[in-house]
Amino acid sequence: MPVTCARCRFNAARGLLLEATHQQPIPPDKISEKIDQIVLHRWIGLPLFLLLMLALFQGIYGLGAPLQEILARGFDAGETWLRAQHGVAELPVWLQSFLFDGLWQGVGVVASFFPIIALFFTFMSMIEDSGYMARAAFLMDRLMHQLGLDGKAFISLLLGYGCNVPAVMGTRILANRYNRVVTMLLIPFTLCSARLQVFVFLSAILFSPAVAPWILFSFYLGSFIAVIGIGLVLKLLNISGQSEPFIMEIPPYRLPTLKSILLRAWQELKDFLYRAATLIVTGVVLVWLLTHFPADVPPAASAATWAGQLGQFLAPLFLPLGINWQETVALLFGVIAKEIVIGGLAVIYDGTSLSSQVAAHMTPLQGLSFMLFVLLYTPCIATVAVIR
Repeated sequence: MPVTCARCRFNAARGLLLEATHQQPIPPDKISEKIDQIVLHRWIGLPLFLLLMLALFQGIYGLGAPLQEILARGFDAGETWLRAQHGVAELPVWLQSFLFDGLWQGVGVVASFFPIIALFFTFMSMIEDSGYMARAAFLMDRLMHQLGLDGKAFISLLLGYGCNVPAVMGTRILANRYNRVVTMLLIPFTLCSARLQVFVFLSAILFSPAVAPWILFSFYLGSFIAVIGIGLVLKLLNISGQSEPFIMEIPPYRLPTLKSILLRAWQELKDFLYRAATLIVTGVVLVWLLTHFPADVPPAASAATWAGQLGQFLAPLFLPLGINWQETVALLFGVIAKEIVIGGLAVIYDGTSLSSQVAAHMTPLQGLSFMLFVLLYTPCIATVAVIR
């Protein structure tokens, strides 16, 4: 009798292998099978996955926001102490501004998001090590086929929600050029951890603690919709290529180990810290130069500075979106790295409290428009370079 179904073919091949090697059959994992009947269900599997992601964001925001505030206050206290030192007080005014309004304040604002990013990678490592992430890829195989891709492409797309750069590099595992090119073009629309910093910062300022997590979740959902929409457009362009069957091993459920979680989270955090020490600092310094020169134009970051002139030149394009010239300048430097958007705002507004300055210049609706633009506009230079 011919073997037709995938399960029958698997059992037949498994039986021949065990017979040839004289090994005892491995008893099935009853617990994993019972769990899979729920999490891999055709109708409730995907909603469960979305609910898990929502719970993940709630945990990140609830635990990370207090730690973020503590770290930000520590940087403010450090700045006050340094300014009071005799040697620092004798420095020229422009140099003090460069050190504190440029380097210290810009890096301090970005570094204050370290708890959020640390929690994000820690929770994601827990989900991956538990064996659930492979099942999420299996759930998405049918949807990926609608884009002409397979479930393996979803793994790269999901990696993009951490950082676009390794996600693009990860497309090398895909079997054919069509899958690689299309997946690479879709990855920049995923909500990476750098964009996450911008969204967490603005949502915490412009919305109540009860609403902010939902705003964050909605942008993750919007990112997912953008990936699907752009994928369908690329499919209509009839790019040559043919999708292949999706075959991958579904690991058993296991309890994640603390060592594994910390090691994987630390690897991601090291990459984040490396970017913070290079691209972010460079970008913030560049923002400071454009917002403080010409030197005879008071105050800093005014409309008469180079940055102000550039922002006003582009104002006709951005004002219909509710984006002021100050935010336009921050967006321009966000092309270097999305983390610089917040650091750039800290320098541009040049105030004692960045939160109060942003709240005074931006309504909740303008904030949503600004965040949506950050989600959809050009990726960072590093991502463009890797795609190239």
